Amino acid sequence: MSRYCFYIDGFNVYYALQKKPAYHKYKWLNYRKLAESVIRSKDSIAGVFYFTTLVSWKPGAVKRHEIYIKALRSAGVETIQGRFLKKEIRCHKCQQYFETHEEKQTDVNIALKIVSDAVDDLYDRALIISADSDLLPAIKTVHKLAPEKEIGVMLPIERSSVELRKNADFRYKMPKKLLENCQFPDDLKIGKVTLKRPEFWK
Repeated sequence: MSRYCFYIDGFNVYYALQKKPAYHKYKWLNYRKLAESVIRSKDSIAGVFYFTTLVSWKPGAVKRHEIYIKALRSAGVETIQGRFLKKEIRCHKCQQYFETHEEKQTDVNIALKIVSDAVDDLYDRALIISADSDLLPAIKTVHKLAPEKEIGVMLPIERSSVELRKNADFRYKMPKKLLENCQFPDDLKIGKVTLKRPEFWK
């Protein structure tokens, strides 16, 4: 019997699903159900952690995201938020400066949580759902500090990371069938409240 923890890089998965219109319908993803789908019957789930950041300058996106976070929390998924910082970039063609936003803290938050949970003996096996190679130091740190722990990866659909795959102790795929089977219902009832799948995600 193994205790599992799941660490989800929310934007990494989101952008993988955003890549093709056919994948948009999978954004209403129940990560708790996904976790239950990949472990063995004798294993247990010690935690499912969703790391994300609200896109504050896009009110419509924030509203959809907040609804989704409520849905995840209703399923027992813990949400850990980072933040965006404004950043000026220069166009190489026109030499003008433009304001953009850069996501901060998410990678660090995921890495720190993976390492600290290993040291605190929260899990036997951890699964990182991301293709971000910046998480490689976290895997190597756990292997050094707690070599008895196993760290696996699930790469978002149609994404790849040679470094993560090479250094992981085990690997899972994210096929369309798994995404289809792990959706929240279109109308998710939580007590007296009903959360609806956003129209953009149908």
